[in-house]
Amino acid sequence: MAALYLYAITDRPKAPLPSMPGLEDAPLCKLACQDLAGVISSVTTTQVQATESNLWQHEAIVEALMADRAVLPVRFGTVFSNEAAAQAELLTHQADLIASLNRVRGRVELGLRVLRPTPFAALRGQATNDERETVALAQSAPASRGRAYLMARLEEEQRARVERQQAEALAAEVHAPLARLVVESVQQVLVTPRLLLTAAYLVERDRVEAFRQEVAALSSAHPALSLLCTGPWPPYNFVDLRTQVELGG
Repeated sequence: MAALYLYAITDRPKAPLPSMPGLEDAPLCKLACQDLAGVISSVTTTQVQATESNLWQHEAIVEALMADRAVLPVRFGTVFSNEAAAQAELLTHQADLIASLNRVRGRVELGLRVLRPTPFAALRGQATNDERETVALAQSAPASRGRAYLMARLEEEQRARVERQQAEALAAEVHAPLARLVVESVQQVLVTPRLLLTAAYLVERDRVEAFRQEVAALSSAHPALSLLCTGPWPPYNFVDLRTQVELGG
């Protein structure tokens, strides 16, 4: 008996599905559950391989569904042994799924990455060189070697703290005007030394262009930064993670 692969949950159980195949070229089908539906297709295994082709097919289907309905993207690899098992899971989580669909209806996700030209790693490297020079100079005076080392470490930590504060202030300066245009957002600062800010924004569909224009204005106002806006995407960062995990088993 074929297993069922779940791509997404939608809010329009009677709406036609996109005219595209699912994994293994199987046709897409709907698994209706009162006011919502799971978009599924048959697969020959319960362990779908995360190949590039499979990942892109999953993503393409979710994006196609997003064009005309609210969508909760389901994590890749969510497979049920049969229709009864899938139906039971949708019924179990129906209230949470409906709440999540209401949260994202009429909205899309936009991503933002902000790169800066001078990474913290360069500053840290400079501090490390200063530290080494200080220790080398202190080698002729062993009693002062420990003190020189500790002073160099303290200066390095102070530089790191100041640099972090400056980065957070700059990230907040970029984020603030965008936050006024969106419903929700999630963000991280200094994920890597060069990556000043990475963020996801839940945006009303009719405000996408205004958001992009604001990104362009920020880019002009901060020529030393590189701002990259991506999307619109399905709202991956605004789906209840607990429900996602439970649906995925």
